[in-house]
Amino acid sequence: MIKIEAIIRSSVLHEVQDALAKEGIPTFSSYQVQITGIHKAHEGVKNKTSDFIPKVKIEILCTDENEEKIVNTIQKTANTGEKGDGVVFTYSLDKLVKIKDGKTGADAI
Repeated sequence: MIKIEAIIRSSVLHEVQDALAKEGIPTFSSYQVQITGIHKAHEGVKNKTSDFIPKVKIEILCTDENEEKIVNTIQKTANTGEKGDGVVFTYSLDKLVKIKDGKTGADAI
């Protein structure tokens, strides 16, 4: 099992959501986040006094088999070719238990 986290532009969230749904991944979590310290001249934030840049973080739990498909979908869909498009991280999950019914592993996804 894999956990995928991606930090992307807020403006591409719905496109990423639609692309993932077409790939059979309809469910993920998203959070509003702010990043700083990477690049100060981010498009659309040049005249702001804060160094924080608004982004969206998405988290997806998936089977090992779906990892590359999901990462590629996010990378392709979130890519604008400009600074600040974001990053994708993947982590191996040791254990996953569904609270409602006790299902574990891939059965809990």
